[in-house]
Amino acid sequence: MGEKDAPGSQITAMTEISDSQNSTVTATTTKVQGWFDDLSENQVGLVLVAPLVLLLLTLYLYPIFRAFLFSLQEISLFATDGQWIGPEHYLNLLESARFWNAFKNGVVYTIGSVAVTLVIGVGTALVLNRSFVGKRVITGLILSPYMIPIVGIVIVFRWFFNGLSGVANYAFVQIGIINEPIAWFSNPTYAMPILILISGWALYPFVTMLVLAKLQTIPEEYYEAARLMGASRTRQFLSITLPQLRSVLFVAILLRMLWTFNLFDIIWLGTQGGPGNATETLPVMAYRTALDGLSLGEGTAVAFLTFVVLAIGTSIYFKTFGEASA
Repeated sequence: MGEKDAPGSQITAMTEISDSQNSTVTATTTKVQGWFDDLSENQVGLVLVAPLVLLLLTLYLYPIFRAFLFSLQEISLFATDGQWIGPEHYLNLLESARFWNAFKNGVVYTIGSVAVTLVIGVGTALVLNRSFVGKRVITGLILSPYMIPIVGIVIVFRWFFNGLSGVANYAFVQIGIINEPIAWFSNPTYAMPILILISGWALYPFVTMLVLAKLQTIPEEYYEAARLMGASRTRQFLSITLPQLRSVLFVAILLRMLWTFNLFDIIWLGTQGGPGNATETLPVMAYRTALDGLSLGEGTAVAFLTFVVLAIGTSIYFKTFGEASA
């Protein structure tokens, strides 16, 4: 009789355990729900996004922290560990003529590229802000550089400015601007201006889109009133358009400065930092040092100094122009 009752006893015991677990889960759920009910809407949002934020911070900060450790070591690209040398790489770089040459090249390249980008970008935005036949087609053509891969743009410019068979040399000789063909990319005098031209042409659509969006928000009544007062187009631009564009130009210049100073692909595809070190910027120097020179520690030190330069430059930019753009 006891043996027959055993299965029933087991079922009863399992039921009691299940009920106990369910009550525990219910109690826990009630506590969690009560805890959430005590939180404000903003606090609930923070709790929900906290795991994702922690994950992103880990994925973002760990590589940076690891790279910083590399910059404090004498370590090869293919080594598993290195010798701890502290800030020696940084001290050597700050005393290096090559580092300061790369810094100077980066400043020249950034200022030149941003200037070309602004001139072309603002000019095309002013054109596109008008109504004319074929505007959609022209808009697509004007914005096309932003849709073409950088490698394709550099290849076209290298062909156009080819020292032996380039269209530029042929046209300039025929017009009389130059007497003989020039090896543009191999000449230290002309290599940087050509890279600035490539960068400005490839990246101006970004400025065009920002400025055009802002232009379309300026009330037409401003210009009508100015015309009634006899203001010329130049006066209208200086008194109405430019002040309205101040904030968007502030953002455009800042972003273009940061991106251009960090730009690697156009310079590497165009000259690889040459001839010699004539067009070598800090990002290119970091790459050549770490991968070509196989010195991972020194290369990452260059990268971190680039970050410091950009941080200081951004602070100066905000302090100088921040209030004026508000």
